[in-house]
Amino acid sequence: MDNLDPKNVLGSTEMFALQCKQIWEEAKKLEFPSEYQNIENIIVCGMGGSAYGGYIISSLFKDKLKVPIVSNNDYTIPAFAGENTLVVLSSYSGSTEEVLSCAQKAKEAGCKLTALTGGGKLEEFLKDAGAPALIFEPKHNPSGQPRLGTGYMVLGMIALLNRSGILSVSDKEVAKAISELETDTENIKSKAKEMSEKIKGFIPVIFSAEFLGGNNHIIRNQFNETSKSFSAFAPLPELNHHLLEGFKNPEDKKLFVLFISSDLYSDKLKKRVELTKDVIEKNNVSFDEYKPAGSSKLAQMLNTLAFGGYLTLYLAFSYGLDPSLIPWVDYFKAQMEK
Repeated sequence: MDNLDPKNVLGSTEMFALQCKQIWEEAKKLEFPSEYQNIENIIVCGMGGSAYGGYIISSLFKDKLKVPIVSNNDYTIPAFAGENTLVVLSSYSGSTEEVLSCAQKAKEAGCKLTALTGGGKLEEFLKDAGAPALIFEPKHNPSGQPRLGTGYMVLGMIALLNRSGILSVSDKEVAKAISELETDTENIKSKAKEMSEKIKGFIPVIFSAEFLGGNNHIIRNQFNETSKSFSAFAPLPELNHHLLEGFKNPEDKKLFVLFISSDLYSDKLKKRVELTKDVIEKNNVSFDEYKPAGSSKLAQMLNTLAFGGYLTLYLAFSYGLDPSLIPWVDYFKAQMEK
């Protein structure tokens, strides 16, 4: 395994809980000025792993957020952005060109600015603008890979919006969720390893619902970058209105559906999960299910994040691949710089 993991991706994956603890504590120093109190909408600007927090918050806090939140993965910002818009600039490295472009456009539009970043040009931009930002040192990511800083980017985004007053999450809630995650770690690793063996050789398709909807997007990305595998995702109940008809062709399809289920789903969604399994089985498509442990939605979200990290890492090892390498993404970026 050491030969396949020279940059210690496993180490970064194992430090997920430590990342969460660090960023939650560091966020307590962050203060927002009074003019940030009248926010009418939120735009989260981020790419790749730096966009994870926006996806999670949209689903996890859907029943609590009083203002709309939009994940923005582009060079520009929506036309509605204005003085009562909070633009959260999220970039682990602080050098993501799309995010820096959005930063300038948000400033020109008179938006309220803040950021979640490890430094770089984005930190300098926020300092020049006199805007509050959550700047962290990634002490618990030995691989140095931004996408392995999931704890920083997800719980960091929750912490940032919590400090702004948009969310209300207590220290006690977070501490309990992280404690439950740590308690269940060996079980998570065992299930992830077992699942990776089932998925090998198949195209993984992830189905989840409700408060775990954001995890869908993240696990798909992890299959792409860590496992070097094509993957797709779809949310319940939406997929029940079209995707079920898509399992017929081609006949030689090699799909594996991974259900992310929960005892905290609504009764309607629990029924839909079981009926969806029935349809998939009747179409001779392989599937399995992961149910995260945890007494709260926050705890189950963190548990699922950890599971996805281990699952995609073990799948990379199963394929005999170094999980840290992203040659085609690196090639693309190099060509863009010419």
